[in-house]
Amino acid sequence: MSGSGVMSGSGVLNSEMATLRAKPVVVRNSRLLLGLTFLGSFAAAFMALCMLVMAATIIFPGGTSPWSFDKVWNAVAWGFGALFTGQGCPYLWKQGMAMVRCRAIMDEHGVDLRMGTKKKPADLFMAWEKVASIRQKRVGNAQEFTVTGSDGSFARFTSYTFFRPKKVARLIAQRTGLAIEKA
Repeated sequence: MSGSGVMSGSGVLNSEMATLRAKPVVVRNSRLLLGLTFLGSFAAAFMALCMLVMAATIIFPGGTSPWSFDKVWNAVAWGFGALFTGQGCPYLWKQGMAMVRCRAIMDEHGVDLRMGTKKKPADLFMAWEKVASIRQKRVGNAQEFTVTGSDGSFARFTSYTFFRPKKVARLIAQRTGLAIEKA
């Protein structure tokens, strides 16, 4: 290695990493994808309401049609469809609200991870020299990344925090000179 490197807690700081660190980068979730998440919440509510109306029209047809097993079965099916589709509305809304605030700010001093909600913030600033490791593991349906500091602090984020968590982990890894370890 050339003599232009300076030792730091996480390895050698070369001119390429110094150049990367000098350029501030802010990574946020896509407004388009967040909008689609909230739109999905409204769509789930609308579809559940339509299914509920369909079940009601089967139960109360407005005429004197005889009851049959098929009518009862269809009304129950539409009712359960409304119930289960309606459950997607608060889930998508909550997920979108949790992702709105999330961002990673990387500058020459370190990485500032802002996650959580306004009521329950989960913010962590970690200087580049304090980043000890970056780990990746698969948890259920999501990739989970853990950035651990030499002082024991850590930040954990998944695809339920950032739409592109691997991009955030790669940017941190580039600026620290560390490899992303697979667990």
